Amino acid sequence: MKALILLVTLFVSSISFGQLINGTLVDEGRKMVSTSDFSITDPNEGVLFYELAVNRKGIVTSARLLSEGTTVVSTPTRIKVRNYLMTLTFEEGTYYPEFHHVTVKVTTRRL
Repeated sequence: MKALILLVTLFVSSISFGQLINGTLVDEGRKMVSTSDFSITDPNEGVLFYELAVNRKGIVTSARLLSEGTTVVSTPTRIKVRNYLMTLTFEEGTYYPEFHHVTVKVTTRRL
């Protein structure tokens, strides 16, 4: 029974943090309020990695492209993904640090 509960917990946590790679936000277990599958339809297929800064109110205040691991070179696609990431929201809390950081992986796919 304990193993079943552990497996269900791991499955649920992998869904909510599926594309949140690492960072203080993930380490402290801060959850996303907005829903996202971190996948965008675009003519340029590939993956993009961004580092996000999230304030205490749960708002993404900056998104910085990480060139390591990023396979998309199209500037319009990079801008589209950045604008998408800036709309994400996370749990609000006064006990969080002024800014949490997290590395995010976004996949772009053709229709």
